[in-house]
Amino acid sequence: MSPSYKLTAVLFGIGVTLHNLEEAMYLVRWARSHLKLRFEPNPKIYWVLTSLVSVMIWIPIVGVCVSKESPHFQSALSGFALAMAINAVLPHLVISLVKHSYSPGAGTGMLFNLPLGVLLIHAQLSAHSISRVGVWREAVLYALLLAVGTFGSLYGAHAILAARRA
Repeated sequence: MSPSYKLTAVLFGIGVTLHNLEEAMYLVRWARSHLKLRFEPNPKIYWVLTSLVSVMIWIPIVGVCVSKESPHFQSALSGFALAMAINAVLPHLVISLVKHSYSPGAGTGMLFNLPLGVLLIHAQLSAHSISRVGVWREAVLYALLLAVGTFGSLYGAHAILAARRA
């Protein structure tokens, strides 16, 4: 991959990390006052979870930057890019518009994750290393793995806390 792809990947990683930091710092307080949730969000869980997502994002970024030819890292990065681009719009932007209140993560998602995620996916589609269908199939698979893992961990951790309190 080209140096510009690698730079975009690093900028994407920085953007995701800033996005996750913003969520960890402000999302729990905002959610408590703006959303009706089935559980009481725990700030420590959000710190841990957003930190883990940030670490997971950097694994394929480092892989893309140091590996000579890294189709698996590129596919994983495209999946994360797809997940984070979608995340910028749904829920962050949509909830901000519906609630008439800034949802923490909306700005960093729209400023960094959406455009850089689209650029990463576009670059992989243009590289012709695998078919377009293959790129999308693998991107969707990795995006689903990230989403299921993240939401499963989030709800699982809150369920464990609720059970410990009972």
